[in-house]
Amino acid sequence: MIDNIIFYFIFLNQILFVSWYVPTTIIKRMQTVMEVYPPSDFPKLYSKSIENYKNTQKKYGTLNNVLLIIGFSMMSAIMMWDYLTTYQLSPMIPWAYFMLQMSPLMWLELTEFKTFKAMRVANTDTTKKAIIKPRKLFDFISAKLLFFAIIMVLVAFAVVLVRHGFNSKAFVNIAIIIASNLFFSGIAYWNIYGKKMDPYQANEDRLKQIKVSVKSLVYISIGVSVFLSVHMLVKIFKLDYLQTSIMSIYCQLLVWASVSTKLKHVKLENIDFSVYKNNETRENNLDNNEADHEKQQS
Repeated sequence: MIDNIIFYFIFLNQILFVSWYVPTTIIKRMQTVMEVYPPSDFPKLYSKSIENYKNTQKKYGTLNNVLLIIGFSMMSAIMMWDYLTTYQLSPMIPWAYFMLQMSPLMWLELTEFKTFKAMRVANTDTTKKAIIKPRKLFDFISAKLLFFAIIMVLVAFAVVLVRHGFNSKAFVNIAIIIASNLFFSGIAYWNIYGKKMDPYQANEDRLKQIKVSVKSLVYISIGVSVFLSVHMLVKIFKLDYLQTSIMSIYCQLLVWASVSTKLKHVKLENIDFSVYKNNETRENNLDNNEADHEKQQS
């Protein structure tokens, strides 16, 4: 009973963090962009009407409000079920709800990809700026962090072998870790060397975005290794009653590593929005800045 009470608080935090705090932060960020950088001054930033973007925000907010209701309903049902029975809660409960919680964000990401595609179609500038310095992995991540991630993968391998020995279950778990990290590596490679999604994005902003994305992927890799290691240790020491709480914590850490980290480190005030102005307006601004600079020097 006491173990389930601890889970209640952890699961409540999952409900509020993933379906209230993160969406609220994202919507406020979107609203700030529309208010500070309106279509009249930054036309290249908007491939559709302003109403379309407002509707997207409204739909995203509504979806998360529905998930809040579902989450609190699940919480009530779990508490009632726990009161009436002595069965252990399944760790799949927070995971299944987490999958639902991520669906609005995945829809928003898909909408963003479509927006970038429309921006590339609308982009009439055929001039391409070549980047002389080739990008390398360690331009975006420290060797120490990558080394730590590899160590955690090896630790996970070791704990799996301690739990299962050299049998099929061990090799399945090891294969899952390897496949997951290959998937993360593929996404990192695409971020570093792939085509620029936003055709107008300043090079410095893209480099910052790549750095944050690659770091997030490494954090997620570490999280997967730690989770699997803890899961194996729970089995070894027969602490199964902790599995549900651990699963909920793991889900929240995934969101922190993948979403919250990006929101925290890619701040609006550090983004160069001048690239989204009309070419004439931007050139006039650059001329005015140069004139002001010459006056200051004189």
